[in-house]
Parts: sequence; C-alpha cells; structure tokens
Amino acid sequence: MNDISWRGIRAFLHVAEHKSFTAAAAASGASKSNLSQLVSELEAALGVQLLHRTTRKLRMTDIGQGYYERCKQAMIQLDSAAEWAAEATHDLRGEIRMNSVGGLLGEEVVAPLVLGFQQRYPDVNVMLSFSSMRVDIIEDHYDLVLRMGRLPDSTLIARTLKSITTRYVASPAFVKKHGSLENPQDLKKVPLIYGSVDHWIMKRGTEQQIIHVEGGIKAASGRIMRKAALSGLGVTRLGDVNCQADISQGRLVEVLPDWSEDTAISLVCPPVRYQLARVRALMTWLAERFDGQHRKVLDLGPDAM
Repeated sequence: MNDISWRGIRAFLHVAEHKSFTAAAAASGASKSNLSQLVSELEAALGVQLLHRTTRKLRMTDIGQGYYERCKQAMIQLDSAAEWAAEATHDLRGEIRMNSVGGLLGEEVVAPLVLGFQQRYPDVNVMLSFSSMRVDIIEDHYDLVLRMGRLPDSTLIARTLKSITTRYVASPAFVKKHGSLENPQDLKKVPLIYGSVDHWIMKRGTEQQIIHVEGGIKAASGRIMRKAALSGLGVTRLGDVNCQADISQGRLVEVLPDWSEDTAISLVCPPVRYQLARVRALMTWLAERFDGQHRKVLDLGPDAM
C-alpha cells in the first residue's frame, strides 16, 4: 500500500472519530481540503463509499463503519509495534494512560505508588485519572485500568492485587440509641448515610437482600460519609480503608458483620499494550507494593492521610 493510502486511512479515521472534516482538521492540524482529498482518494482506491456527506452533517456508510473498526484496530497494533521497537533499545520511557477508582483508595493507595514509579522512571509519564464509573479500556484508549469486582471473561490481561472489605458501620452512641441490628431489614428503621448508590445489595453466603435507601443523608464522598457516621447521624457503608482504623480504635462499630463484602481489586490491560515494557513494569510495581500501601492506610486511617 502506497504512502497516500496510509495517509488516506489516517485521514479517514480522524474524520470518522470527530464526525466532521472541520473538527478533524482542527484536531489534526491538517487543512479541511487536504483531509477531504485524502478520503476521496481512499474511497476511489477501494471502490466504495465510506462517508455520506451533506452540507449539514456527515455519517459513515455501513461499509465505512466496518472499515473504520478494522482500520482502528490495525492502527492501534501498528502504533504499539512502533512504540515497542523504539522502547526495545532504550530505558523505560513514554506515556501510560491509567484509570482507577477514586476516593481514599485511589488517592492514598494508588496515587502514591504511581508517584513512586515516576520517581524511579522519570522518563515515563503516567497520566492517572479517577472515575466512579467503569471506563471502556479500549474505546477510551487506556493502557491500564484498576477495577473492582468480578472481571468478565475477555481477552484483556488481568492481574489481581488483593481483596478489600466493605463494612456497615455506625457510631457507638448511635448503636446505643437505636439498639442492635440483627437483620438487613432492620436498616429500614434507622437513618442511613449513602453516596451515589441508593440501593445496597447485601449478601451472606447464597442469601441476598436489597435495601433501597429512602431519605437519610446523601453525601458526596466516602470521607464525608465517614464523618457523618462518626457524628452519630446513621449507618453507612464504607470500604475498609475508610473505616478500619475507626473500628480498631472504637470510634465506629461494625453492624451486621456477617453481611460485609469482599471485593477483588485487579489491574487490566489490553494485550497489545501489555507488549510495552513500561506498561508491564508499572503493573509489576503496583502488584508488588499494593498490599503494603493498603495496610498502611488501614492502620493510619483517613485522619492521618
């Protein structure tokens, strides 16, 4: 395939992703007319129409959609191969795009480890982002993602770091005032403190109960939920990094301990990105140090971080 065809493919990918020649030109630095010419030459070489063009909008044809999906994967492979070849004769260098859960776990466990990695390998730039929603590692172009929960079968490279425990907690004064809670249904009788999830799926062995939170206190973060619980305002659901130190020191009491949940934490990576030495190095770095940093946060608690 000649150079014009490769340039045409890249021009087509830019236009398809940005959904207009104008936006693609602004993003790529090429002129609108040049992109249009390259795409037209590509269509002529293929003998098919890839884009429907009107004065008001642009969309891909069915053939264009299929061609886009195949070319996108091929370009990812080619770009990764080029990075691998350049990396093979140098020290670790380049960029890693990583996504992680946020909150105390992300900020005090994951982030310090990533910063330590960047100190060790100053030519590697880790772009770390946090989100509560699960990102699409392929579509969003991440090299590495930290995920919680069961992983579906896939072609992704996965490495389990450890399990964390989610507990139901309240202040000793709250428990004394409202009495002990023997069953998840008892939660409906007391004030609850919750975040973005307004229904709690509680499991004990094969048994499952769902508690729909009505009223109560809605907080923006685990840190605020913890403070509300310490103030005696209700029962809340927190990960161990947010509450273990308080339980150990008697500031919070675990209620319904049989209904606590263990959730696996894993790193996942697309196979094509796993070929890069810098990505494998970061995975190994995190796997070797995650448990120690997690235990440190458990022992010290949020107030010390």
